[in-house]
Amino acid sequence: MCAERPQDWDRYLNAVLFAYREVPQESLGFSPFELLYGRTVRGPMRILRELWTGDVASEEVKTTYQYVLDLRNKLESTCQMARAELMKSRRRYAKYYDRKSRDRKFLVGDKVLLLLPTSSNKLLVQWKGPYQVTEVKGDMDYKIDVDGNLKTFHANMLKLYINRQSDNAERGVLNVVCTAVVEDTVADSDIEVSLECPVGVEGEGVDEVDVSAELTKDQRQQVNALLAKHSTVFTDRPGCTTLLDLKIKLNTSDPIRIKGYPVPYNAREAVDEEVSKMLDMGVIEPSNSPYSSPVVLVRKKDGTNRFCIDFRQLNKVTVFDAEPMPDMEGLFAKLSDNRWISKLDLSKGYWQVPIVPESRALTAFATQKGLYQFKVMPFGLVGASATCCRLMRKLLKGLSNVDSFVDDIFVFTNTWSEHMSILEELFDRICRANLTVRPSKCSIGYTDLDCLGHRVSGMGQLKPHPRQIDAIRDAPKPSNKTQVRSFLGLVGFNRKFIPNFAAIASPLSDLTKKGQPNKVGWGPAQNKAFCTLKEKLVRAPILTLPDVSRPFILRTDASETGLGAVLLQEQDGSKLPVAYSSRKLLPRERNYSVIEKECLAVVWGIGKYHAYLFGRDFVLETDHQPLLYLNKAKVANARLMRWALLLQPYRFRVEAIRGVENIGADYLSRA
Repeated sequence: MCAERPQDWDRYLNAVLFAYREVPQESLGFSPFELLYGRTVRGPMRILRELWTGDVASEEVKTTYQYVLDLRNKLESTCQMARAELMKSRRRYAKYYDRKSRDRKFLVGDKVLLLLPTSSNKLLVQWKGPYQVTEVKGDMDYKIDVDGNLKTFHANMLKLYINRQSDNAERGVLNVVCTAVVEDTVADSDIEVSLECPVGVEGEGVDEVDVSAELTKDQRQQVNALLAKHSTVFTDRPGCTTLLDLKIKLNTSDPIRIKGYPVPYNAREAVDEEVSKMLDMGVIEPSNSPYSSPVVLVRKKDGTNRFCIDFRQLNKVTVFDAEPMPDMEGLFAKLSDNRWISKLDLSKGYWQVPIVPESRALTAFATQKGLYQFKVMPFGLVGASATCCRLMRKLLKGLSNVDSFVDDIFVFTNTWSEHMSILEELFDRICRANLTVRPSKCSIGYTDLDCLGHRVSGMGQLKPHPRQIDAIRDAPKPSNKTQVRSFLGLVGFNRKFIPNFAAIASPLSDLTKKGQPNKVGWGPAQNKAFCTLKEKLVRAPILTLPDVSRPFILRTDASETGLGAVLLQEQDGSKLPVAYSSRKLLPRERNYSVIEKECLAVVWGIGKYHAYLFGRDFVLETDHQPLLYLNKAKVANARLMRWALLLQPYRFRVEAIRGVENIGADYLSRA
């Protein structure tokens, strides 16, 4: 019952116990009810049988004394028969158990696995550990150190944990090392896949740099001269930076050794080829490390294999690096109101960071040719992205109009002369840091450029990437929860372009709620939401990039079902949208009064765009007149008072507008 009805199993306990007590027990030959009360119970199954057969036993009329005597005799005879049946069953069960049973003996200091409840369901168990035996108590009981707590467990709940030997090859044991081949169904993007380990040979140069065709003849000559001056920077062979190195810190001293995954025979040649190339490039070296992570080959869309290392187990015991990651929205804000944009991409940026010698053994991986370890930072380590971001911050420190996202560098200026000056300084820094840039992934002198899955215009516009629009247009109708979540994630990346996204996607998001069947029910509401989301993105909506030097306007509204907010900026006398946001009201929030809902929309909208509004004056536009006095009059409502105090750090002026003018926020708040 716990496995089949995990949410409401307790509601069926009475019926389960009744059925259990009514059915004869195999060892005793009688039902528990009959042994306790000396008579059979007329349960649902017995009554149904009587209705079918019409065989209903008439009760004999007896005196109370005779009934008590007969009941006592019946109970005695029943218990004797049950005891005899129980002895027979005991001998039979003992014979079956002894056939495969083995004595479990553990010594102090042994490592054991412990049968404990799962974290998701206390009524289901799994093997956890290993834990250490600290004391032997009797023949079958042992005291175990469970995360610092000493507890006693029976031997039946323990299983001996044996460490694998790390030097089997030296003792003559044949090592069979394999990899796995999985399909890569994710479309290529501007950002490298975290587990990818691409390998290539030097073959690209400055001729492969993408220079904008919109530049004038003089501007192209300046770019070509600048590229020729720094030609050593542009190559697809990774460098080795001198700015920093990687040191991996673990929270355990136990080596991580994972058995290799099976690989098809026709793919083993590809593995050997990739290993040979990495050896030639100086990326890896032979190893005798006690650590070993499995190799994985990911099948790409072009039919080739991508060489990867599965570092998941190593990442679990690695100390987390708290280096902050770049903010994509902040980068878009910097790109606004800049005419010229250029983008540089480091050549296998992770491989340009060396690993300190004492940490190289931790990155060891096993192949058919033996054990190898990385000399540079590989893809897939939990701290690799943070280290790459720290490298970019050191490289670009003090350089204006330049920003980065992981290993991508963006240059944005208003004038062409300033753009060329910054590019020259950037190339000099890259050369001094012994870094290289991938020529085929560099774009110079554009006014309209692909940036982090979006299309950014130098005129201050932001659009979805055409490749994502095509993927959404061709997305098939989902049939289960996983496919629904996948589609919502695909369109959710571009939700900033879809007014009223929360309300439109509500029929689809409801399908993923807990308790809903895995095979989704597809009706007219779901089909309309599915088609509407596709249509709104295919229409190529446009947002204005935020300009942090100019004031913002925030419009909010609340309805009976949801909240809406629009962030605006005025340009050339027109108020243009910077971002849309909406969400459904929680069940308890739907009970709020009208003024409470409207005030909730203000608090939520300001919190949503906190990064843009905090520390600067902005205008709050609302069609609810009572909010004009929120910061002026004494408020008796405790909830409104708390919200008024919450908004005190913000500097804004409330302006009342007519409901017909509050088109954006009003539409966003309604389903």
